[in-house]
Parts: sequence; C-alpha cells; structure tokens
Amino acid sequence: MSTIGQIQKEYDVVIIGGGWAGLTLARQIRRGSQDTSILVVEANDGFRAKVGEATVEMTGHYFMNQLGLVNYLYRNHLPKNGLRFFFDKPDHSLSLTEMSEHGTTSIPPHPAFQLDRARLEADLVEMNREDGIEVLMGVKAKALSIETADERHSVQLSAEECDAEVTAGWLVDCSGRNRFAKKHKKLTRQENVPENFSAWGRFRNIQDIDSMGDEAWRKRAFGRFLSTNHFSGDGYWVWFIPLSGGYTSVGIVGEKEKFAKPPTKRESFLDFLKNYQAISELLDGAELVDFEAWGQLAYRAEEFIFPDRWATSGFASMFLDPLFSGGGDMIALFNDHICKYILMDLAESDRDKAQQLLDQQLPIANQTVKEFYQGLYAHVANVYPVIDSAELCSPLLAYNTSAYFLEIVWDYMSGNYLDQEYWQRKSYLRRGYLALELILQKQLIDTAKVLKSEGRYYRRNDEGFFESGADHYKYFVYLMGTAGRDGWRIDLRVKLWVEIFLKVIEAKLDLPMLANKMVVQQSILLPDLLEKPNLNLTDKGWLLEKISAKFSEMLSEETEYSIQVKVSEDSFHTGMLEIIDLSGELTVDELEKLTKKAKSLWGQTQEYIAMPSMVPVFLAFARSQPDSIMDSVIDQRKALEMGQQASESRVVEAV
Repeated sequence: MSTIGQIQKEYDVVIIGGGWAGLTLARQIRRGSQDTSILVVEANDGFRAKVGEATVEMTGHYFMNQLGLVNYLYRNHLPKNGLRFFFDKPDHSLSLTEMSEHGTTSIPPHPAFQLDRARLEADLVEMNREDGIEVLMGVKAKALSIETADERHSVQLSAEECDAEVTAGWLVDCSGRNRFAKKHKKLTRQENVPENFSAWGRFRNIQDIDSMGDEAWRKRAFGRFLSTNHFSGDGYWVWFIPLSGGYTSVGIVGEKEKFAKPPTKRESFLDFLKNYQAISELLDGAELVDFEAWGQLAYRAEEFIFPDRWATSGFASMFLDPLFSGGGDMIALFNDHICKYILMDLAESDRDKAQQLLDQQLPIANQTVKEFYQGLYAHVANVYPVIDSAELCSPLLAYNTSAYFLEIVWDYMSGNYLDQEYWQRKSYLRRGYLALELILQKQLIDTAKVLKSEGRYYRRNDEGFFESGADHYKYFVYLMGTAGRDGWRIDLRVKLWVEIFLKVIEAKLDLPMLANKMVVQQSILLPDLLEKPNLNLTDKGWLLEKISAKFSEMLSEETEYSIQVKVSEDSFHTGMLEIIDLSGELTVDELEKLTKKAKSLWGQTQEYIAMPSMVPVFLAFARSQPDSIMDSVIDQRKALEMGQQASESRVVEAV
C-alpha cells in the first residue's frame, strides 16, 4: 500500500474523493484500460454509514454490467424488492396492516440493491488496489490548479505532517457535498430544485415487518423487508431501508415549507417518528446507532465535464431527491460519460484532434445529464403534492415506475445516453414527454385541492387495499434494452400518460372506473386531453357528451335503426344508461336487447395497451414544444406562484 511519500508524481487520472462515485469511476476506467494510471485520494481514514443506500434498476445495471460486481453484490448486500408506499390517516393512527399499500409482490426481474455504503466503499478500495489503482486513505487535497486545454493539472496533498504534489492529465472531483472543485469554479446552484430537508439514522433491532400482521396480510407480498418502504405524510415521507449486518436505515425527507421547525435534531427526529402508529410498531425495542441531518438536499449544475479535462461526479456535481432512489442513477450517468471521454482522450495520439472532439462532444454530454435531471425531477415533483393520498398517489406510482422502465432504464440498457447522434435526433421526444409531465402535475395539484375541499382526499387511505402496478409494465419489463422498438415505446408511453390523466380525472369528478372503461378509452383521446389540460368540474358535461356520442356510435352498429345512448354521472355509480330510439321503430324486444348490449359494453374494461394509437398526434405535439421547455420551472406550484402559466402558455400548443 502506497503512502503519500511513495506515490508517483504524475498520473493519467486523479480522483478526489474515495466514496461510491470516485471508487466506481476508478474501477470503470481500469476495466476500460489496464494501462491508465489512476490515483484516488480520500480525506477520511475509514468509511461510515451514509445516506443513499437504496438503488434502482438503472444503477443495478451499472453495477453489474459496467463494473462487473454482480456476484459481489449478491454475496455482500441485499437485493431490493422495489419501492413500497404505505398511506395513513392525517393523524397517523393506523396500524401497519390497516394502511393502504402500493408495492411489489415479489423481487422484480431486473436487479437493484440495498447497499451498506460503508462496506461497499471499503471493499471497493481493496478491489481497486488489487487492480493496480493507487488509493490513499486519510490524505486531504488542499489545493488544486486546473489548467486550460491539454496542460496538466496539479493537486496539493496533505497527510499528517507530509505534503506532496501530483499532476494529472484528467482531474475528477468526487468529494461529495464538500465540492472541492468549487475552489476553482462555482458550479452548483439551488434554483429550480426541491426545497427539502432530510434527517436519518441507523437502527438495530427493528421489528421484522414480514412477521407482522395476520396471514392474509403477509401473503399479499413477499419480502416487504427488502423493499424501500415509504410512510407518507403531508409533503414528507419516512423511509425504512434494510442493510446487511442487521441494521436498518430510517429517515425522513420533507418539504421545508410544510414544517414550522423540521425535525433535524436527534430528539426531535425520534419524537417525530413516535407520532406514527405504524412506525412506532416497527421501532418497538429498536436502538438508534447514529444520526445525521441536512437542512437542504437538492442542488443542480449546468455542467459536470469540461474540455479542460476535468469533471465532477456524485454529490460533488448535483443531487435531486431520494424519493425514487435516483442518486445512483445520476452517478452511473456521470461516470459513464467521464469514463468514455477520459479513455477516448487518452487513446488519441493527435492532441489537436483530441481537443476538437472534446470541444464538440462535451456540451452535448452536459446537456444530456441536465435533461436527465429535469426529467427525473418532473416525476418527483408530480408525487409530492399528492404523496399522502392513496387514491391519487398509488396510480401515479404505477405510472412513474412504468415510465422509468420504458424511458430511462430502456435507454440506459441500450446505450442511448452515450450515443450522441441518437440522443440529439430524439430531443423532440424529451420535450414532448416533459410537456406532458407538466400538464399532469398541474392537474394533480388542482385535483388534490378539489378532493380536500370535498373531504375525499384521504378516503382510500384506510381501506387496506394492495396495489402493485405490475400490470402497467408487464408488457415490456423483459424487453428493456431491446433495439429497434422506438415507435412501440412511444405508443405505450403515450397510452400510459392518457391512462394516468384519466385516473386523476376519475378521482376529481368522482366517476368510478372512468379510466379503465373500454367505452371511455375509445371516447377520450390524447387530442381531447391536450385541448383541455386543465379539465375540471365545469367540463363534466363535455366529458359525458363525448362518451355518450362515442357510445351511441358503437351501439348503432348493432342495429339498422337510429339510436342514442345517454351516459350520466349516475351511470358510473349505478350502471344505469338511457337508450333513446330516435327512429321510433324499435320493438320492445329489440330495445330490451339493445339495452342489455349497452350494459354489457358499459361494463367492459380494458388495459391501457388497447387504447387507440395516438403516436402521430404526440409526435406533432412534441415537435411543437420549444427547446426552452427543457429549462422550465419543474415544480408547477412554484411556477404558478411566479405567475407562470406554464401548462397553458408554454406547454399546450395547437395540435
């Protein structure tokens, strides 16, 4: 093992920070080139527990395929059983088994993991050293000099009373929230990010969730223990994440404006958890081992990699929100790009050509990550306004999971994020999808207000229902990463959006099963929803007329006579329909047969995949969106406060 006095003076790559981001990047570069000299410098002597234990499928793919760690992960860490949400009453009085629940029934087909961060990072140090990577622990980077173009950078290092200076062809800042490179250039900002705090700790002796409740409740799902369990409240959620070694990570993320005083102190954190009946059940007899809190979680940056041959990754670059465990996905995206361009640059002997390639391609790489951040933020921002309503949040979670698989994970497994020609050619799709998310979010915000005003917002929270959402992604979960399915993916993505929009309207107008009725799915199409993105109570008549007209057309095919079907609000509650014989020539028997046929059609439901294809409509809509939409204020509550009618003036265009 090298000490600061024994290290080389020159390296191809110097990485500041020996956490998850820096250590995986070093391993990834080494797997791409055995000849590249790499130094990793970590200020701490050892590793401690950190937030960010949960991963999702994109990160799982990164660990297994880019890093070759599949055996290591299964032997030393826990597989993840998806995201799981529990919904409570406003006074948090429900026991665990009384809560309505959204989550997986068994381990998903594409792996993700619950990581013991301290163990992972300590093990990566040893793996990297075995691969010939220099890793120095307890060595601080005191100062740096980042040079322009192809000049070598220098870093001053310090350990106890020893100092040293090294130079690097490439310098990567992975120093976490300390953001060492800010001494060179201020990159991060806190505009257009979630304004959330977090507090968390590790507990030992947590109650076994899979042993609680009665047999019927336990049989609903296999391995709740292995899920990232979310207990939701008004503008906040509490996580339970299992770790190898018998520990459980428990934490809260909340919107600061919803708290007079956020529970970011150890005692206030514990007091907050005790107010939750179900959480108290899980924590009965548990011991808090350590504690940490951050007053502000999120920040963003416009750039993470530079033609001057330096970059940032992980928390040193940007961070969003842990709601969907997306921190690892960001690291995977950062590291893939950084590794690609370091290896490309070092392999090019013509240094003028090497510089030209960096100058051309790095702006696109930065834009790729920026748009990824915006897209992920859109899904996060959709959830927070309705996170404590089972009726709204559960279908939204199913939609978000499906969209994540169909877009983010699929593109990642296909290598599309690194294919700049593909990425630029498909930019209009990202504009279109973001536009749809902003429309949906505004509708969710308005619907939540309606349900609260009518006392219906929490009505499904204590039903004890269980929903997995698996029906949404069963059509493509085993196909993810397959090439040549872009048109098919667009079709499913648009249908998923139409269904969730109709689900929200179903709750808003109190029209049970609106979104799943075959007649409705044939009646209310994408152009209709784009025409009325702010569909509300005053549009109920329009909606019923559209459904009645389509229903009349469908039933008319059953007879040669002219008839009309009238669908009323009551039809959704009682199933009663009015059949009008416009011709006046139907016999009583014929009218009775048509009435039976109408009731049969009205009772038919279908899955979103059977909706009429609207791909040409969506493509026209997407292409009409300006490039500037990718810079939109994502949280539509903030946009409305700022007087920006984003969903109307910037999003919806004539189709």
